[in-house]
Amino acid sequence: MMASEAAMEKTAERADSCVGRLRQTRRFVSSRPRVLLLTLAALCGVGAGQHTDSAERSGWLQAQIRSVDDKLPAAARHEKHTAMQTSPLAFFRGTAHLFFQDVGTSPQLAQFGGVPQTRTWLVGDAHPNNFGSFRNARGRLVYDLNDFDESVIADYQLDLWRMATALVLLMRENGGFASSDEALVVDAFSEKYLRTLEGCVGSDVETTAALTAEHAYGKLDDFLQAVANKRGRTQLLDAYTIKDAQGQRALSSRASSDLAEVPPSVVEAVRAAMPAYGQSLRGSIAYSATHFSVKSVAQRLHAGLGSLGSARYYVLIEGESKSPEDDLILDVKAQGTPSAYRNLSPDSIAATEAACERNPAQRVVTAARSLGSYADEYLGTMKIGDVRYSVRERSPWKDALDAGKLRSVERLSKLAEQWAMVLAWAHARADKDAPGSHIPQDFESEVTQRTRGKHAEFLAVVRSIAIAHAGQVMDDFQAFVRVRSNPK
Repeated sequence: MMASEAAMEKTAERADSCVGRLRQTRRFVSSRPRVLLLTLAALCGVGAGQHTDSAERSGWLQAQIRSVDDKLPAAARHEKHTAMQTSPLAFFRGTAHLFFQDVGTSPQLAQFGGVPQTRTWLVGDAHPNNFGSFRNARGRLVYDLNDFDESVIADYQLDLWRMATALVLLMRENGGFASSDEALVVDAFSEKYLRTLEGCVGSDVETTAALTAEHAYGKLDDFLQAVANKRGRTQLLDAYTIKDAQGQRALSSRASSDLAEVPPSVVEAVRAAMPAYGQSLRGSIAYSATHFSVKSVAQRLHAGLGSLGSARYYVLIEGESKSPEDDLILDVKAQGTPSAYRNLSPDSIAATEAACERNPAQRVVTAARSLGSYADEYLGTMKIGDVRYSVRERSPWKDALDAGKLRSVERLSKLAEQWAMVLAWAHARADKDAPGSHIPQDFESEVTQRTRGKHAEFLAVVRSIAIAHAGQVMDDFQAFVRVRSNPK
């Protein structure tokens, strides 16, 4: 037996043992073809030593991070890298470009997609922190996707693989989970995604589906109820504004350390850009100089992780009346080239660019309208100087569930299922159902047809990629920390 064959045989034996342990849990009750055992190897850490943790990879890694982050202001770059150094999951959030460079054009996409028919709008940066609470345009408090800065039109599996990788990293960060637990949670996520898509076939359920406190479970319902009880417009305004002697509000760094004052020239530039922004609105709210009167502008600091250092402003506008208690805050954020473009099929890049007319802010807004249900009616675009900005309302009910406190497989599986539901609904509604759709096919039917009767194989692919890539992220994180700790 040749050395490579011996190594493969040993890997299969270890995978056999791993699957035996999994069958004793609760999910793996059917026999598996031996070819799948090799892809299941990662469940027990088989092949963990095969992650690329070499001087060559480390040098490449640092060069890639510099190519993205060196353009940031020095203070913002330091803040971002300090945050990335706190955990592998934080590092993963701050380096979406690495994910796409590693798997963006993977040949494994072909097994269950990798063709134009399985493309839809993607989040592009799927991870737990890009799901959260807010009120939609119908006034309902929902838990949904809330960040579309990295959105592209591409194969749906890339969102699943990235989210599944984040799940593994989250479990390792929380601690106390075995490799078999990671497999169970990732499988719960993948299976719920497929089942949710199947439920959309032949119906329009995805166009109105929303995760609310009435339908959420496993602690997410409690979270949404707490947000409803504690959040409101007054609380948001008090957090970011101060009042003058006449009771009028203004954004101020004295109200929040997350804000910085801006020069009058910026305020005037924003005011000048408002009418054109009004023309980009697509909801029922009509632009008027009174309602959209700019009361103050401030720079937004310390928000997000991957986008730290991007130009971003909060803009306080008049609201529906002259009362300072119904003022609104608009979130105005500079947009650029998405991370996925570093390694995405040329057809996907072309489809994305055609959908947004090569306007990066329009890309983000179009994705938000396509992936969202009853999307924010303040969504629009703004141009200040040569920079394109996306605009949306800063929702008073914006919050994120702290998944870092979840320590049981049951709790994380339930949350993973709900993340999968939200993602599946979004992918399904972003196809030909979306207003002004740029996706001609019935996405959910295409994927269901390709995965029908093959759920076990589909789960095995997602699981093996997620666990293997999580290992690569951890290796890369360690290399990043070593360089940060010992700069030359």
